[in-house]
Amino acid sequence: MKYADLHRNIKIRIITDFFTDLTQKSIIPFMAIYLSVQMGAGWAGLLLTVNIVSSMIAGLGAGYWSDRIGRKKLMVVAQCVQVFALFSLAAANSPWLNSVELTCIMFFLSSLSSGITIPIANAMIVDVSSEHERHYVYGLQYWTTNVAVTFGALMGGLLFDSFRFVLFSLVFAESLITLFILMFFIQETMERTDSSQVATPIRKNMLKTYGGVLRDKRFMVFFTASVLAVSLEFQLDKYIAVRLKSEFSAQLLHWDISGLHMFSLIMAINTVMVALVAIPFSKWMARFQSRSIMTVGMCLYTAGFAVLAFSNWAFLLIGSAILLTIGELMYSPVRQVLLAGMIPDSNRAAYMAADGMSYNAAALLGSLGLTIGAFLPSYAMAGLYVIIGASALVFFRQSLRPLSEPSKSLPCAEAS
Repeated sequence: MKYADLHRNIKIRIITDFFTDLTQKSIIPFMAIYLSVQMGAGWAGLLLTVNIVSSMIAGLGAGYWSDRIGRKKLMVVAQCVQVFALFSLAAANSPWLNSVELTCIMFFLSSLSSGITIPIANAMIVDVSSEHERHYVYGLQYWTTNVAVTFGALMGGLLFDSFRFVLFSLVFAESLITLFILMFFIQETMERTDSSQVATPIRKNMLKTYGGVLRDKRFMVFFTASVLAVSLEFQLDKYIAVRLKSEFSAQLLHWDISGLHMFSLIMAINTVMVALVAIPFSKWMARFQSRSIMTVGMCLYTAGFAVLAFSNWAFLLIGSAILLTIGELMYSPVRQVLLAGMIPDSNRAAYMAADGMSYNAAALLGSLGLTIGAFLPSYAMAGLYVIIGASALVFFRQSLRPLSEPSKSLPCAEAS
């Protein structure tokens, strides 16, 4: 499988998504700091919560309508909103205008636009990819996302505080180019329109659609597994970071390193490994069965987090960072392949929107882990991580069973 062999939409989306992630991640992580300084932590937290909830609701609505009127139309509309919002953000932080209120409103609009676009873009990839292509596609997408997030955070750290107008102007320019590409180069991938569904009252039909998603037992088992697995990832910058800061202190190669230094080193190991080996690793894994990859990957991933939860030995922490990264490289693309293979053609975007909520639920569990960690010792948290990871693996294997058991000889992309 080569990049040149992919459908034109996928090739374009991977490139545009890279630059969108790059620019968005140069803003979003720093907006919490900006809003806290300008409005106070309480109001900032409330606004960010409203943004997240509104984005989730917008995604569910977009998923429903995208399966009925097509992908491209809604993506273009959402991108137009994004262009307007980012232009206004740049204007509100320019040398000629400094408006916190306008910044808040436009940041809200930008979040809504992103909430609409993500499930539709994910559904579009499934529309135009075959089963044997998806492992490569999602591995490539995983790599580009991680690289974009890393460089976006670096760019935001350099520009957000002192050169906010320049940063927002760059982000606006990227969004304008993306709009142009969407309008003139992206092809519609969902031509079917069910007139009987459109004629049904919107509210009733939307509730029926997502009610059907909730009644899909296999998908809900998969959804539960995703929430549990991703919740471990959210522990890294919460409980684990806090524990290392308060408990860890050591010498590494004659240098004194603090808990924060070790946390930064763990993050750097994860980033560098993903950047260097994600794509060749994804190609290599395509020869194995999904069940085997998921099992080994989740075991390594869980073991890595369990060690990070209690160990204060520097070399063991470094080894566990390598271990969890390998596990993540194994299970994460396969998770996307499995999702693409289990959702019905008629409601792809709706299922993608519902799957997107697993990350929000996992974020809540990640925050809850920080609270629980204040009362439990570190070895108990390690045991809790093992239980969470093992439960996720059991649920993932259960969701694999209907398709993988009849086709045990197939490679992972086909067994999904």
